[in-house]
Amino acid sequence: MKKVLISGNPKEGLAYSLAKVFPQGEFVSRHNDFELTQKKCQLQLAEKCLNYDVFVNNSALWKFQQTVLLDAIYKKCAERSHNIHIVCVGSTTDRVKKGGAWLYNAEKKALRDYCNTLAINGVWSKGPKISLISFGTLTNNQEKHPDRKCLDIDKAAQYIKWLVDQPLDININEISIDPMQGEHWYE
Repeated sequence: MKKVLISGNPKEGLAYSLAKVFPQGEFVSRHNDFELTQKKCQLQLAEKCLNYDVFVNNSALWKFQQTVLLDAIYKKCAERSHNIHIVCVGSTTDRVKKGGAWLYNAEKKALRDYCNTLAINGVWSKGPKISLISFGTLTNNQEKHPDRKCLDIDKAAQYIKWLVDQPLDININEISIDPMQGEHWYE
């Protein structure tokens, strides 16, 4: 059985759903004194990851900290030749092309780009395995978007588990999942 470490509070959002599919998983976030936006905690978490097979980088941290956290963990694991699978949870908003002053989509674009860079590095040289899985709007945000079809959050957690359960000798670099918006898909 793979040892899984997940960022996020297991009582909220996608982390709550991940706790159901990874019942033996351990969680790190503010709820247990891991302030993942602080460099000190990021380095502690990177060290902690050396004892796990999988790290799910799930927390939607602000100011590019999800990407910075990936960097710290990747570098520590590469330095120690630890073959961890790092799964980063992105957002399909990283494809947004319209103008706006919303930093979130730029942060997710940065995460996507860095994941792709590290994933290729891991494929062609010795280094951690990196996968990015991006979702459209999940059901926990249905109230913010009442006219939008949303992806069931428990189903999203199942997709992450499916990704983690793939054979060790392949890497699925990137998956992007959006719920279909047309009514005809639901008839």
